[in-house]
Amino acid sequence: MKVAVIGGGIAGLAAAWELQERAEVTIFEPGRLGGKILTTDFCGHRVDEGPDAFITRTPEAVELCAELGLTGELVAPAAGRTLLWSGGRLRPLPEGLVLGVPRAMGPLLRSRLLSPLGLVRAGLDLVLPSSPSAGDVAVAELVGRRFGDQVTRRLVEPLVGGIHAARVDDLSAAATVPQLLAAANGTRSLLLGLRRQQAGAETGPAFLAPRGGVGRVVDRLVERLVGAGTWVRAQRAVRARILADGRVDVDGDGPFGGVVLATGATETSRILGDQAPIDLRDLESTSVVVVTLAFSGRDLPSPEGANGILVPPGEGKLMTACSFGSNKWPQWSGPGVTVLRVSAGRHGDDRAPGLGDADLVARLVDEVNDALGTHAGPVAMRVSRWPGSFPLYRVGHLERVERVQGDLARRAPNVVLAGASYGGAGIPACIASGRRAARSLSAAP
Repeated sequence: MKVAVIGGGIAGLAAAWELQERAEVTIFEPGRLGGKILTTDFCGHRVDEGPDAFITRTPEAVELCAELGLTGELVAPAAGRTLLWSGGRLRPLPEGLVLGVPRAMGPLLRSRLLSPLGLVRAGLDLVLPSSPSAGDVAVAELVGRRFGDQVTRRLVEPLVGGIHAARVDDLSAAATVPQLLAAANGTRSLLLGLRRQQAGAETGPAFLAPRGGVGRVVDRLVERLVGAGTWVRAQRAVRARILADGRVDVDGDGPFGGVVLATGATETSRILGDQAPIDLRDLESTSVVVVTLAFSGRDLPSPEGANGILVPPGEGKLMTACSFGSNKWPQWSGPGVTVLRVSAGRHGDDRAPGLGDADLVARLVDEVNDALGTHAGPVAMRVSRWPGSFPLYRVGHLERVERVQGDLARRAPNVVLAGASYGGAGIPACIASGRRAARSLSAAP
């Protein structure tokens, strides 16, 4: 069977990897292979411009690395303590949080992140009656009804909202924090439910990355795919047309017996034109910017043992997070140099994407100095813009995706979707989405 994979991000590459032994695969990608995964040179070292690690709680990325012979290159972050910018100062996040939700009250009490009233309200989770959700709800509603507003805004918002570049009022619990939803629905207390969930969890690093940057996964994957005979077509403005027999024409090439659309929802809608499912238009996205900065270590020493800073939107800062790259990944810099990655941009806040590079860097450097109590100027900088790169999972997202997939399945059962717009954010989720889409094509009659 001839299969077209449209989109060369990690989801599309994973789909091609899954298909390579049982199909003739062509990848259509007008730009660079790898999508949001990009590792480039910065001050003489390989530094990630996009994601700098993958979570190990789900196994797909670790398993793919094993298949590619990269297991021996995987390392965990060298620093594990996260700081929170709260009330104009840095405080360590309490231990034992699950996506910002506490599994014990002691660390929360000692953190001084909540007021006395906020602590009392959080403790009510242990005595309030069960409040299961009949369906999907916003993350803010799920957490707020158990722990109150302060846990939601001061802990969950910077963690979950930071991961998805959005406010927790806008985020679907089912799509972004399914483990919290399951714990809340399965027991009377969310805190106790999370404690039971974690009781049997395996210990080990929560995050891993190849020593040479996450781009090593893409490099090895492309090398192996091309070596196995996968075609890569660098065509721009790809269009796909579903034919009467269910096969698909891609820019006059084909027809293909199967197509994996591993592109964002907006691009997928454009590719399919008037054949695109209507619900695709309801799948939104957010733009973010990542600024990489190098400082003299004398001028700006990063806090010992800290991997970064999370900034709740209530603080009014442009910065949403700051990662201490030199602490997390010592291979990112040489002696006497501090490398930071500063993120900005969230849904509903377009200040960062709207600023020019010079103004953006100046604003973020000021905020970093304010947080750390320093007066340093960077010796090198890099601005990485990621327009429309973060899908927004609103309440009901999974149901909307199901309708999109159902519409396609009725008209073109051999056209399937993959990628962050549909199957979850993060590298493991995208890999799983691509491989799942490929398997569904392989199983088609």
